[in-house]
This record gives sequence, structure tokens and C-alpha cells, in this order.
Amino acid sequence: MELAERERIGATVRAFREGAGFKPDEFANEIGISRPYLANIEAGRKPLTKILLARIAKTLDVRKVAIVREGYFPDTEKAAS
Repeated sequence: MELAERERIGATVRAFREGAGFKPDEFANEIGISRPYLANIEAGRKPLTKILLARIAKTLDVRKVAIVREGYFPDTEKAAS
């Protein structure tokens, strides 16, 4: 996965986390990783594994595709053009 893609996914994770009202420490604890590891994912320095993607999506109550697909719109099931 390219750096730009990791950065975009990390920013999406951060936006969903903040939107759900989670502080970094509590969210990292909830998904079973350290706060620094979460910071590295959100900054795009570490890739998001399939296992962590599943944990994050479940904790935030969003579909995995909403995190990884750019321009995903859950109401229409289509990506932005």
C-alpha cells in the first residue's frame, strides 16, 4: 500500500474516531493496541491490518469499506466519481 493511501485511510480512521467521540487513549485500548501505534496508523506511518480494520469498524459501528474506499457513500453504495 502506498504512503498516500495509508495517509488517507489513517485520516479517515481519525475522522470516524473523533466523530464518535473517542479520545485516542480510550480508542486504542478499545481496539487492543497502544496509543502510539494508533497515532502511527492515523498518520499513515503504519499500515492498517485486516484484523485492526475489522476491530475499528466494529468499535465505530461503520462498514469496513467506509474506512478503506475513497469517496464511499453508504446511502448509495457507490463511490464518488
